[in-house]
This record gives sequence, structure tokens and C-alpha cells, in this order.
Amino acid sequence: MTVQVKRASLDFVVHGYDSSDPEVEIVTGAEGSPELVEWEKGKECSLRCFLSLQGENAPLPAAVDASTPVKPAVYRYDWAFGLTLIKGYYWDWMNEFPDNGALAIHLVLQPLPFEGGPEALPVAAALSLLHPSRNNDSRWAQMMPMLLRGGAEMAKIGSAALPALDYLSSGMTLGSDLVESSASNSKKWFLYQFFDETLSAPVVEWRINKETLLEYGPLLRGTLVLAFPKLVQAGSGALRILLRPQIHYYKCDEICYIVPTNKMPSDDQVYIDVRPA
Repeated sequence: MTVQVKRASLDFVVHGYDSSDPEVEIVTGAEGSPELVEWEKGKECSLRCFLSLQGENAPLPAAVDASTPVKPAVYRYDWAFGLTLIKGYYWDWMNEFPDNGALAIHLVLQPLPFEGGPEALPVAAALSLLHPSRNNDSRWAQMMPMLLRGGAEMAKIGSAALPALDYLSSGMTLGSDLVESSASNSKKWFLYQFFDETLSAPVVEWRINKETLLEYGPLLRGTLVLAFPKLVQAGSGALRILLRPQIHYYKCDEICYIVPTNKMPSDDQVYIDVRPA
């Protein structure tokens, strides 16, 4: 078993970022060029982003022969996404997010080929953080020991829900704390699943509110726990786990997101090809 890590950093400009038809332009390495111009409110934005994805690329399937001594397992896949300003191109980029749905982080689970490729079954997902947060109060201070224990106990979530499962990903026990999904009767983030019509693939989405960015910072990390059913025919392709972050500025439409990675060449996308053993 090996853990694969993919990372990328890119600069991009979005023309009409707060409109219904934003146009993304990748300008990595083009600082000072005509494409990367000083930001003007209502016309364009300039940002730099960081993407990271890691996880096991040869997991054992969840159904094994009786003669196999290894227990069926679930596996952890971790993503990171961060946004920052580009030196010399300053604007109030965080404050302009709408309150709801500032970011949408997608992990696309694409079987290759569509017919016969392996499939992943989502078991659990989380958004992680470090406490104390920027605006922590006595309530957080009182809950700190319990929250830290909760983060450590996340390693057992698979076996607790499905006793036949076990973790082969020891990093689960070393995870940071977890972001609560709700606070003061409002959602900080939530999970959503849908089918991508373009890639013909299931997608797990983290929809994250502006409050979460302001509270915990613009570098976020999440975890998706997957199980892999046994293949009818071993070696019949791969499951591509693709990281697809999106940012949201158009306040008149909840699903009009800017997807900077769509402009990246396919080979430069941040993905892991998983081939169950």
C-alpha cells in the first residue's frame, strides 16, 4: 500500500467575478504581464490558490476471500484548499463572499471506464480545524477536552458503524479537530451528493459558509472515508478521485460558482487514480 500525494498552486483572474457569467483566466507565472492587471471593483479579481489531495492508491476491496487474513477496510482521503492574495493585487476578497455558500469543495469519484471501472462507497466525511479558533469563547474552552477526544476517536467511526470494517489508514488517529456543522441554529457547512452529468460521476460536496472562512482562516482541510466493493474482474480500470474547488461571489444565484481548475490542462488537475487490489 502507498499513499499518493498531489499538489498544485495557481494564480487566476476572474473577469466579471460577481456576475452570472464569470470568465476565469489562469495567469500562473504571468505576474507583471498584461493578463494580470490591477483589480478593479466590479470587473475582475486576482487570487492565488493551493490544492492538495492525498490517499491510498491501491486499497483492498471491502469483500475479500475467506482465506485472506486482512479484514475489510475503509480508507481516508484528505483534501486541502486555500486562497490568498497575490502580492500587489490587494482587495477585500473575503468580505465580498455571500454569507451562505462561499465555497463548494468537490471530490469527484469517476470510474474509468464508466462501464466496469471500480466504485467507491462514501462512509463518512468531515471538515477539520485547529482550536482555539480566532473567536473562541468560554464555551469552546469548556468543550476543548471533549472535542480533542472526538477528533482522536474519529479513527473508530468506520468500525463503530460497520463492525466488519477496520482502518488501514493509521493517519486517522492523528487528525486535527472537527468543525461543527452548525452553530447558533445556522449551518457553517454541510455535505451534499449528486451526479455530475459532464463527467458521468458521483460527487461529494462540502458547501462552506463565509463564517467558517472568517472564523478558521482561508486554508481548509477535509476528509472523505471510502470503502471499495470487490471487483468482478481485478484490474478493470481505476477510480479517479478529482479535487474540484469552487468559489462563490454572485449573490443572486446559489449555484453560480467560479471553478478555476476547469481552465487547467487535464494532466495538471489534482487527482488520484485509485486501483483496488
